[in-house]
Amino acid sequence: MIVRRRFVVGLGLSILLLPAVGCSDAELAGPIVYEEQPAMTREVEGKAHLAGKPKIQEKARKALARLFGPSPKQIHVPEGAPFTPDAEGRPGTLLANHVQTADGPKKLDHAGGYGLYRRHCLHCHGVSGAGDGPTAPFVFPPPRDFRRGLFKFTSTPNGARPDRDDLRRTIRDGLHGTSMPAFEALLTREEIEQVVDYVTFLSVRGETELALIEEGFISDDEDQDALEDDIVDELVQSVFGKWQEAGDSVVDPPVPRTPPSPESVARGRDLFLGRTKEKLECAGCHGAKGLGDGPSFVDVDVFNRVVFGGDPSKMPERVAKLDEKARELWKQKLDEWGNPLRPANLTRAVYKGGRRPIDLYWRIAKGITGAQMPAHYPGIDHAQIWDLVNFVLALPYQPELLEDVPAGGVAADVAAVRR
Repeated sequence: MIVRRRFVVGLGLSILLLPAVGCSDAELAGPIVYEEQPAMTREVEGKAHLAGKPKIQEKARKALARLFGPSPKQIHVPEGAPFTPDAEGRPGTLLANHVQTADGPKKLDHAGGYGLYRRHCLHCHGVSGAGDGPTAPFVFPPPRDFRRGLFKFTSTPNGARPDRDDLRRTIRDGLHGTSMPAFEALLTREEIEQVVDYVTFLSVRGETELALIEEGFISDDEDQDALEDDIVDELVQSVFGKWQEAGDSVVDPPVPRTPPSPESVARGRDLFLGRTKEKLECAGCHGAKGLGDGPSFVDVDVFNRVVFGGDPSKMPERVAKLDEKARELWKQKLDEWGNPLRPANLTRAVYKGGRRPIDLYWRIAKGITGAQMPAHYPGIDHAQIWDLVNFVLALPYQPELLEDVPAGGVAADVAAVRR
């Protein structure tokens, strides 16, 4: 006999939250609703989708409503969710300013992540965290789509979920060189924690939606057991598990930073230029002078002309006008969200993920999730990573470090090897 585990979302196992509001609801043109993933209703090339499966689509929608609430204004918190517990051990109460109890709604003593998100974040990241807010088309890089659970600048391994401190740091300090501002002056520490919880909520909800789509993709629309509660339970707990494990997977350097001596900087320079036995190809992306103009990417002027050439909706049209080689490079150099990538210009001393030595250590050692910056450990050891960090931090103030490198020298050699 098969015994199915029933996953029940009710007041004994979850908390029904009544969110605060950020902007006046009286000014809204319609109801606040979550934006569905495109794959829920139509074919997406190369990806799982539920096109032509109306019954499974409806099951997926009902599962999401049961797990996370029917709308942003009525939030459910399933058991095991990776949210901060309150003094009574209830996770998720930072998401809103009211909680539904057996005795009725109870007002909490904070604004709630939902209200703060609406006030400060929604205009870029959108209601669902899809990076589709009203100001999103006018900023570059585009706002992050949280719904895949992938974040670029983390202390965890490439592809892993971020540690809570990674999200906290991004909200507090912003991302330099982007339109993501620092909120340290606008939000208290407690409010930042509320926003962290709400970003996590949108992420796990989006990941669960994608998991339901992938499960439904391999199911028959007439299958009565498709997306049954026990299957949904396993899917959502798998999503939660990735977030719960993040804190234990932080990439901590096992050796202290090498002092930034001229000798360390020189060793880092040789690594950058591929002059050691490890044959790193940093110049292939960042360029022989560190200007972010390596031959592996579309020419900087062409990139700027396409990306900043006017109406954002015309970008595909502008890409189509490129020559065949440039179009091919363009298609190869998109991030996991389909946005064009550009290597950092290391001479500007602007580092999106932070300028602390540990921030650069993480970028070099573990790469950048969703981008094409690879992990260099264990290809090089930890002492060599610190040498590279010291070189990168010194370069903006010592441009002579790369003055003797021919303009096309190292970069041309890298391109020749790749051909």
